[in-house]
Amino acid sequence: MNGMQTAEFDGTGRKVSVIGVGTWSLEGSRSENVRSIRYALDHGVNFIDTAEMYGTEDIVGEAIKGYRREDLFIATKVWPTHFAYHDVLKSCEESLKKLGTDYVDLYQLHWPNPSVSIKETMSAMEKLVDEGRIRYIGISNFSVKEMKEAMSALAKYRIVSNQLEYNVATREIEDEGIYDFCRKNGMAIIAYSPLSHGKIFGNEMILETLTDIGKKYGKRPAQVALNWIIRKGAFPIPKASKPIHMAENIESTDFTLSDEDMKTLDSLYQRHPIRSIASRYKGH
Repeated sequence: MNGMQTAEFDGTGRKVSVIGVGTWSLEGSRSENVRSIRYALDHGVNFIDTAEMYGTEDIVGEAIKGYRREDLFIATKVWPTHFAYHDVLKSCEESLKKLGTDYVDLYQLHWPNPSVSIKETMSAMEKLVDEGRIRYIGISNFSVKEMKEAMSALAKYRIVSNQLEYNVATREIEDEGIYDFCRKNGMAIIAYSPLSHGKIFGNEMILETLTDIGKKYGKRPAQVALNWIIRKGAFPIPKASKPIHMAENIESTDFTLSDEDMKTLDSLYQRHPIRSIASRYKGH
């Protein structure tokens, strides 16, 4: 895979690139977005994340044409208002059509929806696995309590991942025990907003530290921030609407932060009173 680092995606036996392609809120033209995704695929990235809510599944579908499907790890999500049994099945079919594929590797519940029985939702997810429409079941933005409920609702299969906001400045999933729970239960952590929507660049102390550390490796602050997530054992999925930005993201994988530098970055985090994941909803 062109020298790209890979790691086993917990519970699947699949080797995926340690960094993925995020497709939420893409900017620029469609053709540029497609070129950006193809640049990633041509440089060893095989993990692409999208969602029915993003409106980018068709862009991903266009970008992956001509690539060997079995080499790719495609993830998408079903929106909470579609968690009823038949709605899950319908949403999946529509996503498959837009992606231009017979199956998705990872199908995720985008946010918890307490108004629909998790058992009903998971029953539909398991049917999709049985039919070969999806390979693995994932969740996104679930708390420890919600993860336990979702796990107990499954009869035959397991949850292989939880997608959460996680970066050097946003680490509530550690405070809330989500990080440790995922680790203990063999769930991969997919880190969205790995650069905190650019907020890490507005924090003088964090930016200065990332810059200083980056100088030792010949890397930009953003590349150091992404490598920190990789070293934490999570899979960052930064978006990149242009090939030049995708190249910068990919270059965050060709070095390894030292233990000392990891400790320095860890020490920057200011812990906050524990808030529920739902209270941090940003529409991702």
